[in-house]
Amino acid sequence: MPHIAAKEAGIAGRAPQATLRSIRLAGFRCFESLEYEPGTRLSFLTGPNARGKTSILEAVCMLLRLRSPRTTENREMVRFGGSAFALEGLVEAQAREAATRLSLTCTPPSRLLKLDGVPQSSTADYLSQGRIVWFGSEDLSLVNGPAERRRKLLDSAGLQLGGSGLGATYGRDLKSYDRALRSRNLLLREGKPRAQIEAYDIPLSETGERLIMARRSLVDALAPLAASACASISGEKLELSYSPGADLPMRDALEASRSEEIRLRQTRVGPQRDDVAVQLNGIPAGSFASEGQRRTVALALKLAVADLLTRENGAAPLLLLDDIFGELDPSRRDALLAGMPADSQALLTTADLAGITLPSGSVVHRLEEGGLRPG
Repeated sequence: MPHIAAKEAGIAGRAPQATLRSIRLAGFRCFESLEYEPGTRLSFLTGPNARGKTSILEAVCMLLRLRSPRTTENREMVRFGGSAFALEGLVEAQAREAATRLSLTCTPPSRLLKLDGVPQSSTADYLSQGRIVWFGSEDLSLVNGPAERRRKLLDSAGLQLGGSGLGATYGRDLKSYDRALRSRNLLLREGKPRAQIEAYDIPLSETGERLIMARRSLVDALAPLAASACASISGEKLELSYSPGADLPMRDALEASRSEEIRLRQTRVGPQRDDVAVQLNGIPAGSFASEGQRRTVALALKLAVADLLTRENGAAPLLLLDDIFGELDPSRRDALLAGMPADSQALLTTADLAGITLPSGSVVHRLEEGGLRPG
């Protein structure tokens, strides 16, 4: 497996950008119907709270990646009183002559996907049309929340890498490992004979070792990118280090933890216990970072993922940045905007832009009760 951190920087500026030209919502969240045409660089959605700014970003995420960052239940996205929602958008890439029309119609629990009007029986071609990096206030828990949040950050990056090298196997290994882990834990909970439990040691060890190696490579690649992003926003020193869920090779780790897992009736070692240590200015950020520092670190992590996807895929992901400014002071806000990736289209929400200097070429729409209007 190639070490993804070995690629040289410098691809920025020539990555073919996949651009969302438009999106139409029908029966989605609070919207009976809405059409939105963002700009090609920074597009701001402003307006009072509870008008649906976040829901527009969620709709874009759902259209491009078929999952919501806010819920795992598709029925929660159906407008109150309705039975279905529909999303349709145009995505344009420099490498293609014409924009591609994506459409998703969801009548929970079923859904229908189309590319340029052609129904899709699988998601592979559909998902290849665009990649995203999402940031929301819930991502502050990347700094001081459970390790699961940081593992999901790594998985989000690994699953959106291109089809060669690391990206070719990450999703398959993750599914295989989770499947073997669930089966093995079920046998442990039921107190099954040791021979039955050990039958899963080989598949668990093989996929677990590959996942640990992949996540180590991801952290190695993300660490300098996150450090650079954090330094540009606040001038502070951000350090990341990988903490694997097994200190020994997986087969040896499973054997060493045998007595404990029989006693606790669950698998005690492996990628399901991985973590990423986050230090800011040499101090554990989860314990000592202020609200503004936590937001800075979380944003730096997401910008690092965007940078990595651009370098590895040769195409910049779409940035969906919800409530981006939060607790940031004016200097951090200005530095963040000035340092936004040059190759990425970004959709950002905030209640108010007063006192904020917008980069040249920014597009602003205000969302009010009557709908969207130029800001």
